Amino acid sequence: MKFAQFALLIVALIAVIASTAEAKATQVVRWNKKMSGKSTWFNGHDLKAVACYGDLENNSHVNAGDGWHIGAVHMNFYVKGEKAACFECAKISANGRSVIVRIIDDCAGCAPNQIDLTASAFKVLAPLSQGVVKTTYEFVRCPSSNLKWPKSPAIKKN
Repeated sequence: MKFAQFALLIVALIAVIASTAEAKATQVVRWNKKMSGKSTWFNGHDLKAVACYGDLENNSHVNAGDGWHIGAVHMNFYVKGEKAACFECAKISANGRSVIVRIIDDCAGCAPNQIDLTASAFKVLAPLSQGVVKTTYEFVRCPSSNLKWPKSPAIKKN
């Protein structure tokens, strides 16, 4: 009987450890290299207190606008985390259309190669009713004009 209880305790412990394990950082920001992925969209409450400003700029009061073309990725999947992906730009393509977004938020529920977009950015690629769209994406130099996101912090010179 004691062996069965011990075995059950071990199984439960392994399940707890597995469920709380952090995402393994395997993604890197690869410039001008197309990768396959998917995009989803977010709005409303999820636009409040975007992660990159709060964690890297000490300004947790930045709320994204739905008209902004921004994206969110699961920062824990990126080697160097937020410092690697925050404030970078990605060109996302689907259905013969493309949109450039600036990564300024964390998407804890996103899979690797998934970029969660504001509704305005997603609508460039597909109707919101689609919910998820298969994409290709690549990290690109952020444009310096016609911005659809805040001007600060300054664009990185990559």
